[in-house]
Amino acid sequence: MFRSYNLVNAPGELPRIAVKKVASGGSAQFFNDSIQAGDHLRVSLPDGQLYDPSTDHKAHHLMLFAAGSGITPLISIAEHALRARPDHKITLIYANSSSRHIMLQERLDEMAQSRRLEVFHVLGDGSTGEDLSSGRLDGYKLQRLLGQFRNDGMPEVAFLSGPSGFMDLVKGVIQQQRKPLPFISYSFQRQPYLHPEDKGQSAGPSVMRISIHGRTREIPAPWNQTLLQSADDAGIAMPANCRSGICHRCKARLISGHATGGETQVSPKPIPKGWILCCQQRPGSDRIEIEMD
Repeated sequence: MFRSYNLVNAPGELPRIAVKKVASGGSAQFFNDSIQAGDHLRVSLPDGQLYDPSTDHKAHHLMLFAAGSGITPLISIAEHALRARPDHKITLIYANSSSRHIMLQERLDEMAQSRRLEVFHVLGDGSTGEDLSSGRLDGYKLQRLLGQFRNDGMPEVAFLSGPSGFMDLVKGVIQQQRKPLPFISYSFQRQPYLHPEDKGQSAGPSVMRISIHGRTREIPAPWNQTLLQSADDAGIAMPANCRSGICHRCKARLISGHATGGETQVSPKPIPKGWILCCQQRPGSDRIEIEMD
């Protein structure tokens, strides 16, 4: 199998990657369950550039926005910035469905001991009990967080990484600021090395037919994102709160086709037969039809 992964090591260290285990994850399961110490893997040279070296010519405030495994390209940026200049400041706003889904948490906690790095977690399950850090990150919360963390006293640049719906949200809000934030974004959908027989990556997207309150639309549904993310991208207001498999507001009846599980979640209540949670399921067939009440 061929996959692209972000290097999560700081410059000068041995190359490291982080692979989050997901249900039906293909290569993710392979890395987490099958690879053993001493195994040999063929790798290509690193490709691409997310960080502009000119950023280090003078002190900057770097604002990092990550969701889920989107932290992987940004953690090395944070480590580099801390080492590159003693006057760089970094703010990381990191969204996850719950605290147990935070990647690289121990490393983030160690880095946050620096007075120049502030990490703010937003958890979809509401476990923090505070308004800005609980529930789904939306435009209102993001506006307030920007008001809290932006620094008018130094040049600022933003880095975005995560699902397309998340990045579209962040881009929209930061570009509407009184002083818009310049930004650089990383998309997991731009993978330079793909196996030609990997249907989930190289073929065109599945087609999802979705009916909500009697209105029906057909939209593309990429294999590598949840049905809820595809609805977000198409501008469909699918009911959803936690996005972590807890609230069940995104429950839909599977009319035809197949869906495959995303991240494994512990659901507080059973899912009726013939129904799926759109925040947890990805397309499993060329066409899929769902219906929501």
